[in-house]
Amino acid sequence: HYCTALRSTQNAGYNGVRAQRSMNLETDLEEFLRKGNQLTYDISLCEAGYVGLGSFDQLILGKIWVSPEEGEGYYEIPAVSLSVECESYAPEYILLWLPNEKQYGAWDCDHWILTVFPGVSWKDILVNPLFYLNAQWHGQGSKYIPISYSLNSGMPF
Repeated sequence: HYCTALRSTQNAGYNGVRAQRSMNLETDLEEFLRKGNQLTYDISLCEAGYVGLGSFDQLILGKIWVSPEEGEGYYEIPAVSLSVECESYAPEYILLWLPNEKQYGAWDCDHWILTVFPGVSWKDILVNPLFYLNAQWHGQGSKYIPISYSLNSGMPF
C-alpha cells in the first residue's frame, strides 16, 4: 500500500530535513504552529474526520510522489506535511506546504495526485479549513502538473 510505504520512508527520516532550515514557510503559518494551535472546523463535515496539525518543531521536509498524466514512472516533489494525525486516513500530506512553489496543497497517497491552492494564504485556510481538508475528495483546488521536476522510472520503494 502506497500510504504505508510513504509512512515507513518518512518515519525513517528518508532524506528528511528540519523545516526550520529550508521550508520558506509563510510567517502566519509558522506563528500558528509555534503556538500549538489547531484548525477549527466541524469534524462531522470533514471527509477525513479529525485532522491534527503538527507543531512547528515536528515539521520535516519530505517527498511526495505524483503520477504522470500518461505512461509509467513518478515525479518526486519536496513537501512538508502539516497534518500528522487523522481519524480515518493516513495523516501525512492531507494538508501540506510546497516549499519550492510556496503553495499549500493536499496529496492523495493512494492515487499519487497532488492538489494545489494557488494564491491561497494561511489566513485563507483558517477562514474555511474544510474546503482545503476535503479538497482531494471533493475535487477542489487545482491538479498540480510537475513541469519543474524530472520523471523518474520505476517505483520509489
